[in-house]
Amino acid sequence: MVLSNIRIKAFKSVQSLTLPLDPKITVLIGPNESGKTNILKAIESINSDQPLNLEQTCQFSGSYAEGKPPQIGLELDQINRKEQAVLGKIHEALRNAESFTLWRMGPDAKDYRIQLNDKFIAIENMKPILKNLPQILYFDKINVVKDQIDIDSLTKANSDVLTELNLLKIGGIQEPGLIFEDSTRGRRAAEEASREITRRIQEVWSQEPTLEIKLRVNGRLMYLDFSDATTVYDTPKTRSPGFLWYLSFYINFIATISESDSNSYLFLLDEPGVHLHPSGQKDLTNLLENISVKNQLIYTTHSPFMINRSHPERVRVITKDENGTNVNSEAYQENWKPLRQSIGLSVGDLFFFNSSGILLEIPSKKYRIREVFKKKRS
Repeated sequence: MVLSNIRIKAFKSVQSLTLPLDPKITVLIGPNESGKTNILKAIESINSDQPLNLEQTCQFSGSYAEGKPPQIGLELDQINRKEQAVLGKIHEALRNAESFTLWRMGPDAKDYRIQLNDKFIAIENMKPILKNLPQILYFDKINVVKDQIDIDSLTKANSDVLTELNLLKIGGIQEPGLIFEDSTRGRRAAEEASREITRRIQEVWSQEPTLEIKLRVNGRLMYLDFSDATTVYDTPKTRSPGFLWYLSFYINFIATISESDSNSYLFLLDEPGVHLHPSGQKDLTNLLENISVKNQLIYTTHSPFMINRSHPERVRVITKDENGTNVNSEAYQENWKPLRQSIGLSVGDLFFFNSSGILLEIPSKKYRIREVFKKKRS
């Protein structure tokens, strides 16, 4: 199943909003303080471990005057036969459901509702329903890889070493203690993991094709070293914040989705790649495309380089007026005029378009396009 619409009522800067979602990627773009992050937070609040109370209610809405919390609805669609069978065991009305809306209308477990067509279904225990829906994960911070880490932290799987554990996982190391063995087997495992990690990072990072990543063990410490065509091996603290964020993002996401079924997750990303060079943002956009093959993503951005121009239908322009946060799902209208206005970008703001190009002033009188280019060429 996939999420097709998000319905938000009286959440922070949102009075009432329906956000249509792309089956793969939805991009929220707009100026500061327009409400992009509020939309992500509203979606995250469908999780039972997140608050949903009067403190989050839009203060210029009728719900605030009535003392009511916000209401969040997730419309789920494309429910396959296998998923219908699982849901049907929870409630008979869901056995043949092709779509339904999950509502959360308050802070407690009793505040969840299932809307099927125009009717609400009473389900006493919502935990099995929530367990079988795509898991919503909100990312606004990524734990960046460290210069060194000790064996005790890795073997105990402390939460602050999750990125390093995932790094080992994508290198084929399931048991961290293996690379600390003072043996041929341990050294070989570290070498093979280093090669695999390097190969996978080179596939998704075009900025430095000679980049190498090496795991080095000394006693009870594991070191992470980098090398490229211009340097000897050095540590993460010598690399740019943009690259370290990108590397850590890739490590955590790939490890998360590698063993999951399709549509197991909905990822929410707030301003990913903000420290990246435009070419790095393009690499990130390609990486997000790969992730979206199996799982939906929604991310916010200010950058035009984080938009895949091949998919204009994915872009949602977020604005804010006296009525609160609004969404425009047709940002590509009039040659992307709504988008250009929202981010304040004009032709005069760009130094160049490409290594070569032509700028035409279109005359009012119509000509055959071939004749126009012949004249320009001469």
